[in-house]
Amino acid sequence: MNDDVSPLFIRWSLVHWAALGAVALAAAILLWGGRRLRMEKRILVGKVLGAVFLLTFLAETFGRIVREHWEPWQDRLPLHFCSLMTLVCFIALWYRRPWACAAAYFGVLTASIQGLITPMLYEGFPSAAFFAFFIGHGLLFISALYLPLVLEWRARPWDDVKTLLLCDAYLLLIIPVNIWLGTNYGFTRYAPEGSVLEYFGPAPWYLLTLQIPALVVLRLLYLTVRPRKKKREEETASVEKLPGQ
Repeated sequence: MNDDVSPLFIRWSLVHWAALGAVALAAAILLWGGRRLRMEKRILVGKVLGAVFLLTFLAETFGRIVREHWEPWQDRLPLHFCSLMTLVCFIALWYRRPWACAAAYFGVLTASIQGLITPMLYEGFPSAAFFAFFIGHGLLFISALYLPLVLEWRARPWDDVKTLLLCDAYLLLIIPVNIWLGTNYGFTRYAPEGSVLEYFGPAPWYLLTLQIPALVVLRLLYLTVRPRKKKREEETASVEKLPGQ
């Protein structure tokens, strides 16, 4: 018997709950501490978080490709939705581009968060894959909340709908890749066992039936980050007072 082999990951086991608790605790500490900093320090912390994101993404991608693994090489490419969200979160935290902030917030809290709830993970604690998975997905969750709660980012009108269209574009582009490689990036071929996708019919049709509930959730999320009415009125008043108009 090889003592180096980690036990299989069991969903909703004590280890799973402990990992979720660690993510929640880390999020609470970082968000609580971030809100007590001046804005320039908040931006700096966000950039550090974004740099950690990028390094984690590169290290995990390199490790999955080069090391011996139970998965075929086709399944180890950085083409998962959460992998792309890692790059989007890096852009949002480092450069604070409006489109990236919107995609990070709405994309993570509607899709990537499912990875924490129903992980597609085979190796349990204390394997490197276990820590890489929960650190990576935990950072996604923290970054999505860091944008509005600490950096005070606010969505523009229809940012939620635009994010849904970006997600749909990803699915349309990844479908032929999955057909070519025989992979399941974006879960276009079959739903992960126990995931919410199983409640929306067979693949790939659940990608269509999921559009309406996804849009409802996105609209509700938009209400939490839409521009404050008072701020909009102040911006309008400042524009009206500009000279030469």
